[in-house]
Amino acid sequence: MLTLSSDVIQALPVDERGLAVLKDLVDFDERNEYNYLLRYKQSPGAAAAVAESLAWLRGRAFIARVPGNTSDAAIFVTPRGREALAQGLATVRAVEHLEAGLHPLLEQRVRRQFLLGEYEQAVFVAMKAVEVRVRSLAALGDDMIGVPLMTRAFNADGPLTDPAVVPGERVGTMNLFQGAYAVLRNPAGHREVNYDDVTEAAEAIATASLLMRILDRVEARLSR
Repeated sequence: MLTLSSDVIQALPVDERGLAVLKDLVDFDERNEYNYLLRYKQSPGAAAAVAESLAWLRGRAFIARVPGNTSDAAIFVTPRGREALAQGLATVRAVEHLEAGLHPLLEQRVRRQFLLGEYEQAVFVAMKAVEVRVRSLAALGDDMIGVPLMTRAFNADGPLTDPAVVPGERVGTMNLFQGAYAVLRNPAGHREVNYDDVTEAAEAIATASLLMRILDRVEARLSR
């Protein structure tokens, strides 16, 4: 008995299909890839889709080869795989989004907190890192904080403003930093922010990473 029909399994995107296959492996206590694929032998298209799903699961360490077993097909669902099942597709996709690569100044601390489920703290730390870097690059004192800091750093005569770009772009850059700080950093500094949507938390961190990459260009220009 299969959880998903051959038609359904072929219609799903690979990550959704992969988690469905992972659930099947757990529900049926299946420990052999070859035997599992035999369930789909009547449908070559579905078998190919399932084989791709198994490769996707291996690539994310959701399944692994059984140590000490001579058969390449002998597998087990890893703790990481069981955690992925428990957390669901949204969390898996959010983690994949961040695994595309955060800015190096955010990578170590922020990713770790995110993977621990500390979403509010991860966003807070990411935006604080942006604030600290803006203040350092602009050579402004510690008394300059928050939105006023972003305004002073990026306004028309601000130390981080690029005079070579058109005025609209300069204003846009200032607004981007002001808005990101006001929406993503300020609330967590004054009250508890509950990121019920893991995708929102991941995209907030990705926004901080984007700001850091903009600051890379600013730093390169200032050093010339």
